[in-house]
Amino acid sequence: MNYIKSISLSIFTLLFIISCNQFGDDFKLPGENPKDIIYFELDNDYLAPESKEFIETNFSSNNVNTSYVLIGKKTYGFEADLDNQMSLSFDEDGNYKLDRDHPFLKDNYKKGKFNNFDSDKREDKDKEEDKDREDKDKEEDKDREDKDLRCFEYVMPFSLMMPDSSVIIIEKDSDKEMVDLWYRNNSQTEKRPRVILPVSVSIIDEEGDEKVIEITKEEERRELISSCSKIGEKDKERCFEIVMPFSFSMPDSSIIVIEEEEDHKKIEEWYKNNSDTSIFSMKRPNLVFPVDIIMEDKKDGEEAEVTITVNNDDEMKKISIDCTGKNGKDGKKGKKDRSKKLKGDEVPECIIEFITSNYPEDKILHSRMLKTKSSEIFYIVKLENKGILKFDEDCELLD
Repeated sequence: MNYIKSISLSIFTLLFIISCNQFGDDFKLPGENPKDIIYFELDNDYLAPESKEFIETNFSSNNVNTSYVLIGKKTYGFEADLDNQMSLSFDEDGNYKLDRDHPFLKDNYKKGKFNNFDSDKREDKDKEEDKDREDKDKEEDKDREDKDLRCFEYVMPFSLMMPDSSVIIIEKDSDKEMVDLWYRNNSQTEKRPRVILPVSVSIIDEEGDEKVIEITKEEERRELISSCSKIGEKDKERCFEIVMPFSFSMPDSSIIVIEEEEDHKKIEEWYKNNSDTSIFSMKRPNLVFPVDIIMEDKKDGEEAEVTITVNNDDEMKKISIDCTGKNGKDGKKGKKDRSKKLKGDEVPECIIEFITSNYPEDKILHSRMLKTKSSEIFYIVKLENKGILKFDEDCELLD
């Protein structure tokens, strides 16, 4: 009997491990050995435009705290940590794959390096911290100019209640790594931490001025998060607008009809009411087709609005990609256009020359130009046979 129990326990453990490997962090880059995967923390403007559009559509009340690119030998993908402690995974096309109720566990992978990095770990760390400080200063200046970026920050120190009721105090930015460490040590836990109230938050008001307010109730915090997406909305250029009414199919197959702007709150309410549901059921809502959209079009040199019927997701993606191109006209790339897929003569000539000389029988499928949080520019190039290559901005091949 004990022998049978032992076998049953072993089978259960094996199934659990298989389940974790299938649906855990390894799921993001299928077919890749996790040991081969490296990551770079990105400037958030260089998250794949397809991923940014997904977040804007499905998590309109949230902002991206941090973003990453994960690079394997054959494919790559993107990660986005939102300000609600949720993280989202996207494939190389920027398409949504899964979400979690905890930040991305970056320490499960190796951090990517550039050829000009000093090998001394202490100097590396000092340089990285200096760049992070400089980047933070730049971001703060940018926040004052672009009101549509993150609309508030928790004022340190503040405390987080973890799912096991332990408390982590955040007194400086590096303390946030303790949250990552907690989830690495409690990898089976999917629930996200909660901010302990009262808490002070720094906000940028509509005049662009910074002020600190105190949040004493959870309802106040949610209301502030919800209001974030509305700040600066007047200044946003939208390529198209979906004509109401339209509908979303939720993960439980229920339908939410959007007849007016206020109805978008029904989607937020659905996720709040299902926040304790297994993470695997917390999929994104799907737009129900067909839908009509209003776009701007030029006729005889004058701009005019036209209504188009979109019949499926592929048509919507094509229109979204076309939108990205319009926002980046006159040679100036819009934020959504900065990390778009490059094909043909869009790929830098020096990279094409390298591929032609070293892999004459291979073919470039696409490339992306990315920028790290510390302002390093690099290119990901996907070849039909060789897989993934990485180049710095001088077209030097990266290890």
